[in-house]
This record gives sequence, C-alpha cells and structure tokens, in this order.
Amino acid sequence: MQDQHLKSPIISEESNQQVERLVKQIEHIQHIVKSAFWVSTEELAILLNLENSFIDKLKLEVASQEQNYSFFWRNFECTLVERQFAKGFWLINERQDLLPKTASHASLNASQKAANVFTVNEPQSSSNHQGSVLLDVSAEEIIPSPYALIDDFLSPTQLSELLRYSINKQPEFVPTTNSANDPNYRRSFYLPYFPEFSELMINLVWKITPQILTHLGMSNFAIGQIESQMTAHNHGNYYKIHNDSGSPDTATRTLTYVYYYYREPKAFTGGELVIYDSKIENGFSVAAKSHKVIQPQNNTIVFFPSHCMHEVLPVSCPSEYFADSRFTINGWVRHI
Repeated sequence: MQDQHLKSPIISEESNQQVERLVKQIEHIQHIVKSAFWVSTEELAILLNLENSFIDKLKLEVASQEQNYSFFWRNFECTLVERQFAKGFWLINERQDLLPKTASHASLNASQKAANVFTVNEPQSSSNHQGSVLLDVSAEEIIPSPYALIDDFLSPTQLSELLRYSINKQPEFVPTTNSANDPNYRRSFYLPYFPEFSELMINLVWKITPQILTHLGMSNFAIGQIESQMTAHNHGNYYKIHNDSGSPDTATRTLTYVYYYYREPKAFTGGELVIYDSKIENGFSVAAKSHKVIQPQNNTIVFFPSHCMHEVLPVSCPSEYFADSRFTINGWVRHI
C-alpha cells in the first residue's frame, strides 16, 4: 500500500515571480500614496492591472461629470479628484476601514468590499414616478423608507459565471406564485434550487448585514435565517404593490435584498423597483404616495426594510428571449 501522507506543496518559480511582481506593484502604489501624486485613468489602469471592462466603466464615470466617485482596490481607495483635458485624474489613499476594531477577522474581510461602496438614500421629498412633487401629502405624516445600494457587488468573474448559469437553467424555471393566489398580481419565473450561487449570496449578505442595518438606521438583531431565490422577469412581467412581512409565515423577515444582473447590452426596459414611504392611517401603516424608484442596474444590490411597501414595474423585453430577461437574486434576512 502506498504512503498516502500529504506532501507539502512546492512553490514554483512562476509563483515566486508572481509574488515578486505583486510586491513591486504594492511598493509603487505606496510611493504614490505617500507623495499624494495624481495619476490619470490610463496610468491607474496600468498600475493596478485593471480589466478592460472596468477601465471602460472608469472612463464613463469621468465623462459623467459626477462628483465624489471612488472605488477600492485591495487596501487602497482610488478617488476621482479632477478632470483636465478630457482625462480623469485619481488620488490613491490607504483604505480606512469603517468597522469597529472589535469585529472578528472573518467579518472584517467579508465586509471590506461593502464599506464605503454603497449609498444610503436620505429621506426625499414626496414624488410620483416622474419626479414631480405631490403637494397634497403632509410631511408630518410621512415615514420615509430608506434603502442602500451597493455597486459592483460581485466580481466580474462571478457575474459572468452567474449569468451563464442562470441562462442554462431556463428549463428549470417555474412561474412564481403569491399568497393571494391571484394570477394577475405577480408575473415572473423563479428557480427553486440553485445551491451553487444561493450559498455565495447568502454568505455575502450575512457578513454585511450589520453594516447595512447601521446605515439604514435599523436596530441590530440576531439573524435566524437568510432566504434566497433566483427570479427572471421577461416581457410583460411585474409584481404589484406588496410588502415582504405581512403574513404569519413571513413575519420574521426584517431586511429585504435584491441583486440585479442581466446580459449586456441590456435588452429590456422597465422593471424598476418602487419603494413607497409609509404613513399611519386609521391606526395602520399604509403606503404613502411618495416613493423612490430604483433602476435595475447590472451587478448592483439594494437593501430595504421588509415591511416597506414596494412593487416591480412592468418589464418590456421585445425579443422575449429568456436570456434577455431582468434577472435577480432576491431574498430576506429573518430575525430569530
């Protein structure tokens, strides 16, 4: 019988060279950080060895003229500080973690991606879908519904693999149902079982939930379960106004999340998520006229309290190809 003791891995010459290149790369970056020297988008791409798809995204951010854009690369934060001669210039700083020092090492690593990347929307003026102000709503009656957005939630590789997986699973998608058994209340398709990616999403959501709760102004709670489902909205699909915790079997749902992804170029329109503010009416919390509209942007995730009334506007997908659908992984964080 052969000896089956595990052998120590042998580090190849190629691996050594990769490590040496990484060390030199970090040294170059740290030198630029100390000097506070601005680098152009092209120089930044070379310095960080960025993928072409992400370089294109940075160029779009430069062209958009929006302020305060930044992203993280390992332990560094890259901030767009100037636009000159149609070029973007970036300042690189050491990343400042937002989690308390008492956080566990595992929580710190998992949450670094979300720190400072998402935007929490403050309470806004009451508005309709077109954005005009509704003057008949008293500000004192409105309970704003907050939400948080995180861009680039998955890596490009994870996103590509997820999309390919979802499209290949088309035969296993089934029509969605609702507790009211009303066929005109919700139209979409979902995949009941997708362990390869439900586990990934649940782990990511679990690790960043405390930080999301802080930014939403919600009380922390002991997580009992995190649910996850994969959904596809195609031509004419929608979900009318509802909340996610209004029945006895959903009463422990506290935080809702929706992760968006789809094939590029985008082949559908519509499918916006509308989150309604609340007001007290006859002793009950009901949807106000004011609301926020969240566009389904590729590789973004939105979080909001599960008690908030919300809906998915109808999707228009002229091709009606399943691969052109508005895909989501959505779910709920339950308290014990």
